[in-house]
Amino acid sequence: MLCVQGPADSTVSADRLAGLQQTLGTGFTLRGVNGDWTEAGGEKAVSSWLRLKTTETFRPDLVAAQNDSLAVGARKALEVQRREWSGLPFLGCDGLPEGGQRLVAEGRLAATVVTPSNTGPALELVARWLPTKRPTPRETLLVPRSHPPEDRLKRRRP
Repeated sequence: MLCVQGPADSTVSADRLAGLQQTLGTGFTLRGVNGDWTEAGGEKAVSSWLRLKTTETFRPDLVAAQNDSLAVGARKALEVQRREWSGLPFLGCDGLPEGGQRLVAEGRLAATVVTPSNTGPALELVARWLPTKRPTPRETLLVPRSHPPEDRLKRRRP
């Protein structure tokens, strides 16, 4: 798998990579490149990576990006520089209705991870804290979902 990540010094990039690695477990080869969260950044990162000699011996089965814009940029780079890879599934993250979900509907992404908004849960925590001033949980887990749902994703033959 080729993973197109955000900036190397970003805690969000590190956390998303750790989550991906935890979910995948062992048995996967993962190569990562860093961009700047933009479509142009994804395209530049993948284009630079493709110029390396080591890419001649590695062909990913899919391209996963840490946001939808990076996935689109990665796709552009591969369509130009490695046409034979342009049919790979491209996966994004964030999944906004007018972003990643639209890109899936258009066929530009195979899927995206929809990350829920943190505004509602944050306001709920504040509302619970105000009357009591009791400490709130240090962390609150927001559950992402797949778009399309996992049971509707197309299975590829090895």
